[in-house]
Amino acid sequence: MQSIPIKVKNVTVYMYFNPLEPLSAVILTNATGTYSIGTLGLNSFYNLALENEGKVTNPLNVHAKYYATFETESGHKGTTPWMYCLNNSSKPDFGRTISMVPSDTNDIGVNLADESGFITLGELTDITVSQVFPSPGIGQRTLITNGTGNIIATRFGTPHEMGVQVNDGYWLDSILVGSKNIIISAKTKKGDIFSQTGYTVIKGEKPAIFLKQFF
Repeated sequence: MQSIPIKVKNVTVYMYFNPLEPLSAVILTNATGTYSIGTLGLNSFYNLALENEGKVTNPLNVHAKYYATFETESGHKGTTPWMYCLNNSSKPDFGRTISMVPSDTNDIGVNLADESGFITLGELTDITVSQVFPSPGIGQRTLITNGTGNIIATRFGTPHEMGVQVNDGYWLDSILVGSKNIIISAKTKKGDIFSQTGYTVIKGEKPAIFLKQFF
């Protein structure tokens, strides 16, 4: 999916530390620029391109890790994942690619689903995940039963990618990343039936992530 830059203002850039350490260092404030997120296959791309460096408090270092808070023109406030500084000129640029591989944590122990920026839209119970056999096969195989989790969506994108995160349940078969033709049925918090098809496996291990992708 091609990324669409969003204009941002009141950008504050911070040095990135291990989130388990209560450390914070402001690098620059009051900057403006564009923020964009795109996806291709199992990869998500993040970029923050600043039109100016605002008020600089500490120097930027190329290839060091930073994250930023910002405000969109419509007033939405957001926070980026950590990104590498790609250039430290008067118009700084930051970027990062996140691969949603079948691993529960990244290199510092942060949950991938949290860092990838999913929005939780609602709770699900009695989740059953199945996969339809590809043609000419007939039938389907059950992958997960009695699961609990959430309806999720990516924070940015046009359209947003919708999906389901399954936190717990019974894994009956291996779930390969990239597998398609996934069917998910469940119950919502109100007891309504949730049943949808056409998901792709983004992450097969707990918590499993399934998205309807558009590319």
